[in-house]
Amino acid sequence: MPETIITFLERMFVGPLWPASLLLCLAVAYGCLSLMGFFDFDLSIDADVSAPEVPGDFLGGISGITVRWMNLDRLPIILWLSIFTAAFWAVSYFLWYGFDAGKYTPTLLPSLLLCCRNVVIATTLTKLVTEPLSRLFVPAPTFSPSTLIGQYCHVSTSEVTESFGQAKFKTDAAPLLLNIRTDGEHLPKGTRIQIIAFDADRRLYKVSAAPEEVSS
Repeated sequence: MPETIITFLERMFVGPLWPASLLLCLAVAYGCLSLMGFFDFDLSIDADVSAPEVPGDFLGGISGITVRWMNLDRLPIILWLSIFTAAFWAVSYFLWYGFDAGKYTPTLLPSLLLCCRNVVIATTLTKLVTEPLSRLFVPAPTFSPSTLIGQYCHVSTSEVTESFGQAKFKTDAAPLLLNIRTDGEHLPKGTRIQIIAFDADRRLYKVSAAPEEVSS
């Protein structure tokens, strides 16, 4: 193996470059195996973007907003990871040999802190790169209360009552998380329901159990 290649490989696996270089090697290996037909993954992520009603749903709401901000709900996950990996490695390599190597030692704590910084920068760069790409894969959903009335969805919380409940409405992109209420019925999680009205003042959808011929 030429000495220049050995030197380059040694430079790749130093301090904060370790995670980025390891991820890059895994991405290259995956790409090679995919070309040979060993893998054929079509992965996507669903995200809920509505504000949660109850504290127990708070983390889910935050994660959904994060997923949408990073365009993970609109792009194939493999494409997103490929762009992030390239950005992560490039940022880690050029910052280490351009700025950090003369200021920090490649020990555990400095490497972890620098790696976290590099992840933040790489994620931001990935967001900028994938923003125009996301428009090519999934058109922005255009839903309004008037178009949702009469449609069917499923209860996503433990139940829906006259005072509590949410439902997931599937779209071509991320599902919509709707705040819903009934006229007194208690419908358990997973029940197929029909949207029958919208309360504009409270921003709530009134629902009822879907007719049996539709549910079946």
